[in-house]
Amino acid sequence: MFNRFMRRLAPVALASLAICATTACGSSGSSASGAASVKSPTGASKTVDADGKRAVVKESAIALFEQAVKQAKTNPQAAIDTFKKAAKEEDNFAEAWYNVGLLEQKLGNNKDAKDAYNKAIDMRPDMSGPYINIAKMLVDEGNYDEAEKYLLIVVDENKGIEPYNPEANLNLGMLYRQKGEDILEKERGGTEPKFSMEGSETKGEIKNKDAYAMFAKSVAHVRRALAGDSNNIYCYENLSAIYYLMNSLEVARLVCEQAIIKYSEYNDILKKQLEAGKITQDEYDEKAYIPKDLSAIYNTSGLIYLAEGEVSMGNAEFKKAVEADPTNIQAMLNVAGIAINVQDYPLAYDLYNKILALEPNNTEAYLSKGVAARGLNNLDEAEKIYRDIIKNHPDYPQAQFNLIVLYQEYYLKIDEARQMWVDFTNDANANKLIPGRVAEAKERIKQIDDLKEAQRKAEAQQAEMMRKMEELERLEKEMEAQQE
Repeated sequence: MFNRFMRRLAPVALASLAICATTACGSSGSSASGAASVKSPTGASKTVDADGKRAVVKESAIALFEQAVKQAKTNPQAAIDTFKKAAKEEDNFAEAWYNVGLLEQKLGNNKDAKDAYNKAIDMRPDMSGPYINIAKMLVDEGNYDEAEKYLLIVVDENKGIEPYNPEANLNLGMLYRQKGEDILEKERGGTEPKFSMEGSETKGEIKNKDAYAMFAKSVAHVRRALAGDSNNIYCYENLSAIYYLMNSLEVARLVCEQAIIKYSEYNDILKKQLEAGKITQDEYDEKAYIPKDLSAIYNTSGLIYLAEGEVSMGNAEFKKAVEADPTNIQAMLNVAGIAINVQDYPLAYDLYNKILALEPNNTEAYLSKGVAARGLNNLDEAEKIYRDIIKNHPDYPQAQFNLIVLYQEYYLKIDEARQMWVDFTNDANANKLIPGRVAEAKERIKQIDDLKEAQRKAEAQQAEMMRKMEELERLEKEMEAQQE
């Protein structure tokens, strides 16, 4: 049985995008765009004067820029064209190219987005936003090392553009967190921490030094992000998750609680500003946190309860996470994972269907649906699911593992299952991706062989007993015949 919910955290997702206006592109603050303040006073760009201030831009270029900003929400492609016109109107108009990059990125045109960001960087090498958003795309592509280089250009302690930029530090912290998780995943060899009603198998500091070092770097950068934006609950969200991964459960719990406090405090401040007329309703709606923003925090809180052995409390937190954000796949997987472990297969099966409705290509959820179907004794459906995954995702040997379990434990086709286990242990992909499962397969082969040997001995003993009984019967008949 797969107990994936014990390691289930919110995925790494770097800063979101926001249109950068000409008056805002030179300020840092906490906007999602991550635009940097100007720090290179000499020769960095024609759009910056000798004092590091924004140089005068042609009125015609500004008019086009403002037109593009208005178009961006309803017609992003038209806005892209207009931003490009503004860039032609004004030499080295970095802000225009930056916004082209933002919109291309939102549309999923990553190559065009990178080209636009690089043009902005050439014109304004001291603008943080392009580096941050290129890093986001690199993370999405799985290129963590290259993403790290771009983020360090912004936040390097000695020569960074803006060492305390909240977005870049938070993103770098999440990147190091992901690297730490990958190290622990590799160490487990494709197996998962076993679920226990008594809580986590490992209390206290994790033993893997490499993973610990990554998590320590992650904490340092997330804390630096908090120094730049103390009300950012996404920082608290990630800190709690990292401390959970480091098995510092008490600290992780305190950070979760602090996140919920900050959520209320920040919204109260905004509400007072709204009532005082300092901000508009639209500004309030744009800046205020919403319940969905707490979903990942509830999810981590649930994981902490599980590690402490409080299964019902953990389940309640996961359900709160799903209620706050019905699209939180991680929390849904956790609720379903607990349902599998307590053999509530109908609930688990229903949840996996809901997850697959949101993410049809979620291989993990599809495989887990097979486990739930198996628990419901829908063995044909379970086998179909496993074989579908084997056919369409040969790089996912977990399906092969579960198929063999089905043959061994449910179909009771022991000889066939044994040969399947042998083939599994010789599979190069399985050995590379899930060596822990390969080790378990070898143990299962030994168990089958031991069982068959025990059966052989038992059968031999039974045959010997039958032979002796038959011999006694023969002797008794001979004695009776002699007496007669």
